Amino acid sequence: MTPAFGEELLEAYTDLELAHYITCSPKCVSSSRVFYLSSNLIAKHYEPSDVEGALKATEVASQRGIRCPSVRKISKNHENVYVSMNRVEGTTLDVIWKELGWFMTVKLGLQLRRCVKIDRSITSPTAGSLVTGECRSFWRDDRYGLPANSGPAEIAHFCQVLGELYLHASSNAYLA
Repeated sequence: MTPAFGEELLEAYTDLELAHYITCSPKCVSSSRVFYLSSNLIAKHYEPSDVEGALKATEVASQRGIRCPSVRKISKNHENVYVSMNRVEGTTLDVIWKELGWFMTVKLGLQLRRCVKIDRSITSPTAGSLVTGECRSFWRDDRYGLPANSGPAEIAHFCQVLGELYLHASSNAYLA
């Protein structure tokens, strides 16, 4: 039987021990790559090629005054990288959005506007990732399709947009 995870021992654990605790921990319902280590800590799984960019983006956002979780430890195990960080309690926006009143919606909109303004002030010698310059977007690649909890109206709009894209692509192919 595995002994309980000791938050105070985080720095003392080897990468192998920590990876074992992480993989035995409960996963987040909304993201299979997030693990709950304790009431104060989570761990996120990253592909080795993604971790440096994620850490740099978090560092830059934090330097610009955007609240971010603090990274406590990075552990590597075989083909996996786990980043242990402070847990931020609360409900995610995609869950609570439908229950927000107009005042809170405006308040969150202004916070988002501030974050976007800060993000736009960041300059980089590359066009994509702050580290590699690579540009990856699930919107561009449409890896995930429709967002979770999409209703009939969103599905109809999605199909309409796909149809328009198909017609546009086929008419361009015909002209070429």
